[in-house]
Amino acid sequence: MKLLITGSLGLVGTNIIPLLAHDFDVVPLDIMEWDITDAEMGGRVIRHHRPDVVVNLAAMTDVDGCEDLPDKAQELNSDGPAIVAQLCKANKIRFVHFSTDYVFDGEKGTPYTEKDQPNPLSVYGKTKLTGEQNIFRILPSSVVLRAEWIYGCGGNNFITKVMKIANETGAARVVNDQWGTPTYAKDIAAPLARLIQKGESGIYHVANRGSCSWYEFAKEIFSRLRMDVSLTPVTSSNLDRKATRPKYSVFNCLKIEGDTGMAMRSWQEALGEYLTCQR
Repeated sequence: MKLLITGSLGLVGTNIIPLLAHDFDVVPLDIMEWDITDAEMGGRVIRHHRPDVVVNLAAMTDVDGCEDLPDKAQELNSDGPAIVAQLCKANKIRFVHFSTDYVFDGEKGTPYTEKDQPNPLSVYGKTKLTGEQNIFRILPSSVVLRAEWIYGCGGNNFITKVMKIANETGAARVVNDQWGTPTYAKDIAAPLARLIQKGESGIYHVANRGSCSWYEFAKEIFSRLRMDVSLTPVTSSNLDRKATRPKYSVFNCLKIEGDTGMAMRSWQEALGEYLTCQR
């Protein structure tokens, strides 16, 4: 089975593509090979490669940047996925699209299921939700995989950023009023592969097990690395960010675990593996 993967050079792509390549013929493409907002370009790519499945990882993921450039966010996160969905429909290709926990407002207080009503607070969240809605309107058989708090090998993520600050200053200020689940990007590959192999459709939440605040996540990182860091908890308002984040976006992953037969491991176990690989 041939998979065409857009946005392949991003954090998720660089982590899952080597693992997906064990089970599929994977063709990784980034914006230079396939700009998802260009329908004509997409048509040429699909005619050339003739894939069985398209996995879309391309997106504008700079959450605060989306507030400054809402039109660009709309183009990349909403319009682009709709174009890809239309191409997949026309060519009888299955479509998998990645989305985010930021489609929720964080007010629920218990883990979000796929049936919970989205209510995004930011331009990023709103454009990602519109992208989901566009996809299912055009191609109801699609899969939308919502992921959260992603980190992984290669590229910047929360861990690399907080470690850089700590190494340079010996201190870090991290928010203690946003809760979610740190998720190792590599752990997404196996359930994604199973969903594709089984021909599933619909929305799925995927994350490692458990939950924590960003502050607790940072504390665990420094503890495991035995780093002597002055770590200070702060509120979201102290950071003065442009985009509002959901204060609680923990996922209930029972659906994906049930449909794939794969239990996600704890975020602590996944973090331990990641930090070991970085040494």
